[in-house]
Amino acid sequence: MPGKQINGGMLLLARKRRRKTQTELANESRVPQAAISRIENGTRDALSMEEIQSIARVLGFPSAFFFEQEPLYRRPISLHGAAFRKKASVSVKDQDAVVAMANHYVMQLRRMLDAIELEPQFKLLQFEIVSDRNGAADFAEAVSSASEAAEKVRQSWQLDKGPIENLAKYVEATGVIVIFSDFGDADIDGLTLRPVGMQPVVLLNKNRPADRLRFSLAHEYGHVVLHPYPSEEMEKEANEFAAELLMPRAGVLPDLRKKLTLPYLGLLKLKWGAAMSALIYRGKSLGTLSGDEAVSLWKKMSFCGYRTREPEEFDIEFDFPKLSGDLVDMHMHDLGYSLEELAEAFKTLPAEFAKMHGLETPTELKKPKLRLVVSSN
Repeated sequence: MPGKQINGGMLLLARKRRRKTQTELANESRVPQAAISRIENGTRDALSMEEIQSIARVLGFPSAFFFEQEPLYRRPISLHGAAFRKKASVSVKDQDAVVAMANHYVMQLRRMLDAIELEPQFKLLQFEIVSDRNGAADFAEAVSSASEAAEKVRQSWQLDKGPIENLAKYVEATGVIVIFSDFGDADIDGLTLRPVGMQPVVLLNKNRPADRLRFSLAHEYGHVVLHPYPSEEMEKEANEFAAELLMPRAGVLPDLRKKLTLPYLGLLKLKWGAAMSALIYRGKSLGTLSGDEAVSLWKKMSFCGYRTREPEEFDIEFDFPKLSGDLVDMHMHDLGYSLEELAEAFKTLPAEFAKMHGLETPTELKKPKLRLVVSSN
């Protein structure tokens, strides 16, 4: 039987999505590793239908997925314009799996956006940090610092100097799509992709506490508005942007000038929606805390176990993003797609599509109700 041409990029994406090595996939699918390697590297593009179906079964994708021709973004920090929060403790396999998941979402979102036109409430601003105001690129507004960029974003959102109640709502109101997803065991907070021809997509790790999610979202949004390409200072700049966006100097300074104790930091956390540790960093950066005072507070936090888990009485809630869910909802209710039809259109198994978008799985939808007959006997 003649071989079928498949897209090696889709095979690579699916394999990394499932955290499998070429050797593991070869052993489980009984397709030679040499063939898998050549397909992924583009030196061979054909497998038998039986081989494709075997790989599809092992990786949990429809066979049609491997024939897709979508553009992929293998490395978030690249000239493609993506920004990634890297941590030295994260394994390559975990990084690859999260990046593959982001690409999987982007493939689906791109097709959903083909049928729906977004009308953002606010403009998605772009900035470039320069020493010379005349030195910014044509597409960006010149700023002297990441903090100035955050100030301008808050102004464009028509905010005063107080806390942001629902950060996800404001970010999505600029057309940025925020995904709340399960990163598994990967010690990664967030990921941002800038796909060509569509809105930036931010993935957040739903296994993080709400205060960390808020800072991660602010950090990733900093990448969106500041970094069309990587730079050595990008992580530092994104942190500075996030701090000013969530805890603007003009608003938080009076609070941080008071004597900072752990109970008071907890109250400030409830007010500003930022971690107690982030408030200490903010106080130090704004000069209301000396280095020794900050160290003393961090030692107290460590002694109480708050560096690992801040007190439950000061927990805050995270306002979940809605845009991606609204896109799915419009396809199912306004355009009349069933779950199975949407999954088929996006070359994903229905159960996985449901899990990715927080829908009831097919088995949950079809589960019959039990009948209880009540009688006087």
